[in-house]
Amino acid sequence: MTDIAFAQRWAETRTNDLAAHRELYAAPEFFCVETRMVDDHLGDTLSTDGEFAEGLAPYANKDESNGLGVQSITVTDAFVGNGHLFIHWDWKVDGADSYRGLPVEGKSLTSKGSTFLQFDAAGKIILESTFLNENPVFQQLGLPIITPHYWEEGFDPASLG
Repeated sequence: MTDIAFAQRWAETRTNDLAAHRELYAAPEFFCVETRMVDDHLGDTLSTDGEFAEGLAPYANKDESNGLGVQSITVTDAFVGNGHLFIHWDWKVDGADSYRGLPVEGKSLTSKGSTFLQFDAAGKIILESTFLNENPVFQQLGLPIITPHYWEEGFDPASLG
């Protein structure tokens, strides 16, 4: 079942029930979750049950008073093909005290993300690569990040200063 329904179940269990979420994945050491940089394999690669529980716990946090914030993921699209699933999603966190060390000051932070999933013959996830576009989050926190639409006709690189 690698379709939009699976993508929605993936998102729902990630933010609400990590035990059910874990059931979507292959056995320990037979799955790999990359949450920041696919090629570095340092610190963000999860491949054991312990790493899975610890690394994904912030997504499922429901304690509004601990400063971690309560996250939600809403699937907007899913693309199926050849034993893979690519998911586009909207992300939101409410109630976080800080984000990457920056004070949030009561703001709800939002952005978009994507996840690539590869499955084994039994339909279990063996590879996940997840990316959250953090630039809009940093912009919401007041950082002066420029995001030019350089692909648009008439874009002038000199406009960047």
